[in-house]
Amino acid sequence: MSPPAPVHRPEPRLPSVLFVCTGNVCRSPFAEHLLRDRLPGTHALSRGTFALEGSAMESQMVAELAARSVDPQGFRARQVSAADIGADLILTMSRRQRAYLLDEFPAAARHIGHMGHIPELARMASENPAAPLKEIISAWTRRAIPAGLDVPDPYGKDAAQAARTAALLAERVEQLVPVLRRGVVAP
Repeated sequence: MSPPAPVHRPEPRLPSVLFVCTGNVCRSPFAEHLLRDRLPGTHALSRGTFALEGSAMESQMVAELAARSVDPQGFRARQVSAADIGADLILTMSRRQRAYLLDEFPAAARHIGHMGHIPELARMASENPAAPLKEIISAWTRRAIPAGLDVPDPYGKDAAQAARTAALLAERVEQLVPVLRRGVVAP
């Protein structure tokens, strides 16, 4: 009698993240590329609610990424679609974008959060170290998002606004990395 065939278990993976802004040329691609750089192996994408389809990333935000040694070469803006909504975590830059996604994709409600609310997600994750990340994200998405947490849109504004937006996004990505690192999921 031959030995039993080995059981193939898929490798665990880092949670997938979808960043969403309006045109998909400033905030969401900046966050996408920065997260990929800070957490190699993560599956990060970005899309827009009203994407400037096919456009390159806005030059001031490219400069902000370059200042952080990140290269978004080859990036092109894309419209968010149902095919994108399977991400483990979906992060919008504004409450309006979140409302749009909740309206368009209600089945994904427990995956759709707000980038400005990341400190709350990090707090919840640190207070519940044994809880699966999926449960923490689901509970976090049910929390009210206080006013004033939207990530400012630098599109068409000066370099100083791009720098402020980039600094805020970089801070939120740095807060997100340890949360995602602990949340390895089975396929």
